[in-house]
Amino acid sequence: MDPLRTTVLLLHPIAALALIWMFVRQRRWREQNKTLRGEDRQQVLAEHEATGEWMVRATAGIIGLAFAAQIARAGIDGVELTEYIIPDHFHGWVGFLGLFLMLILRKHGRATRSLKESGESFARSKQMHGKISDVMLLLVIIHAFLGFLYLLKIL
Repeated sequence: MDPLRTTVLLLHPIAALALIWMFVRQRRWREQNKTLRGEDRQQVLAEHEATGEWMVRATAGIIGLAFAAQIARAGIDGVELTEYIIPDHFHGWVGFLGLFLMLILRKHGRATRSLKESGESFARSKQMHGKISDVMLLLVIIHAFLGFLYLLKIL
């Protein structure tokens, strides 16, 4: 096992685990929303929104990191770039689905904020935001497990 190759290949999963941890922490807002009041609630909501925006960019970055790792892997293994860069497994394609869902999640979060600020009913948008988050958590767990299996295969 080449230490350089292993290190390069582990960068993506380690960064992804950090993002998963943040995603799970981000979902705590649902509980805090019910218990916090006043300025504490506003502060936690502002943090929730800022973290959500950051997580969208981080998701794109982690996908980019996966591609960079595959490019480096192709160079280390001495194979054509196209052999590794195009995902040939479910884990690779689900990463794009995750980014798409993250963008939709952000859209509903922003819509909820806008509707609330304008005094309109925001319950439906808030509910969709929560449901998409629930689906994403399930997909993230499946994606991480498949990624672990894929990592065992390529290491």
